[in-house]
Amino acid sequence: MADVWNKEIETLSKDEAEALRMKNLKEQLRYVYERNDFYKKKFIDAGASPNDIKTWADFRSLPVFMDKETERACRDESLERFGHPFGMHLCVPLEEILVIKTTGGTTGLPTFTYSFTANDMARWNEGTARLFYLAGLRKGDRVLFCFPLSGCWAGSIVKDPLFQMHIATVEVGAETPASRIIDFARMTMPNVIIATPSFAEKFALEYQETTGNEVRELDINKLFLTGEPGVGIPAVKKHIEELYGGRWNEVFMANGEAYVGSCNQQEYRGLHEVAPDLTIWAADLVDPETRKPIPVKEGAIGEGVITSLKREGTPLIKYALGDIIQIESGPCSCNYPGSGYRIRILGRLSDRLLINGRSIYPVAIRDVVVSYIPMVTGAMRIVLKSLPPKIEPPLLLKIEHGVGIGKDALDNLAKKIAKDISDRFSVPSEIVFISPGALGRVTKKTPLFEERY
Repeated sequence: MADVWNKEIETLSKDEAEALRMKNLKEQLRYVYERNDFYKKKFIDAGASPNDIKTWADFRSLPVFMDKETERACRDESLERFGHPFGMHLCVPLEEILVIKTTGGTTGLPTFTYSFTANDMARWNEGTARLFYLAGLRKGDRVLFCFPLSGCWAGSIVKDPLFQMHIATVEVGAETPASRIIDFARMTMPNVIIATPSFAEKFALEYQETTGNEVRELDINKLFLTGEPGVGIPAVKKHIEELYGGRWNEVFMANGEAYVGSCNQQEYRGLHEVAPDLTIWAADLVDPETRKPIPVKEGAIGEGVITSLKREGTPLIKYALGDIIQIESGPCSCNYPGSGYRIRILGRLSDRLLINGRSIYPVAIRDVVVSYIPMVTGAMRIVLKSLPPKIEPPLLLKIEHGVGIGKDALDNLAKKIAKDISDRFSVPSEIVFISPGALGRVTKKTPLFEERY
């Protein structure tokens, strides 16, 4: 049996884990019903109360209560009525919110999803420590932390569990100039980096430009890269691992709740659930169009619905997260004993494009583009001239070409990339090349689109 962070919880049998999850679920539903008018009304509108939820089937029969749009509306209403941004689903007095963190705000004003009470913060640290431990972080590791440390962004609290794991953190932050990060890395000798995939890729290039050497000379052999698609895209994963000479693992903690991550095996087998006592996500799968429950079984594809367990401040109940995921339930070579599912994230529902009647996710397009490194840098944008998701062909791509590539080679390369996209997705495309580095260095999540409408 694989070693785990919390033996008491992570080694429970499937029946024991399901019983604990159901106990915590009933307590969480009663908690929000009694403390919060927003959730009470949701139950009433559904013709139910927490006392009606006696079985898993009863819970799954409840409709979706929230999604990103609902959460934004909750934020706006609480700002207008009460003068705070924590949402109409806040379940504690304002003074009990001690940690205030936001989403990235890449689509507008951020929501304060990651705002925690003291107990919520301890819950976050526990669930995240399980993910880090599963992926191979251990006492004695030293982490170069390159998520942004400013702007209240939630990425900054990803480092907090490391302290209780007795793991040192070099908190440089993504805002720091590359030359300064290089100086700190050379002095402190980290063997781990935590960042977004695009930051890690860009930093490797900046390291070579600054020092004349490859970034792998730092001996960073553990890569914890998250916040953007990548680890499940073979070409992207291979490229970044070759840059550093290490293994890429991902932790996925959307809205402070998902608690899924990859294990320490070289082969990517999806993301393991590690906290059935703290959250529900993959087990509550719905059709992304109708939001009706679909059976959760091997290979099932749908939108995961989050429900917090044991969360006090701003618990999320029946929250449709917007990620399209695929369920895996077979054994993994890491022998992780947890009873949860493994999942693969196929794409964001909000990022889906409809072209000639076909659904296309940007991560799949990037997989094609990255396969042409070093002829390209890997940086790209999908240019939208009209409001998505439905767009008229051809698919317009802006791609950074590699260093020293001539015009004749680029003309030929554009034809190859366009053919690959056509062969895989039956969609015509137009390729526009720009110079290396023209898309700039991004400290948070790299935007997928350039909007011209």
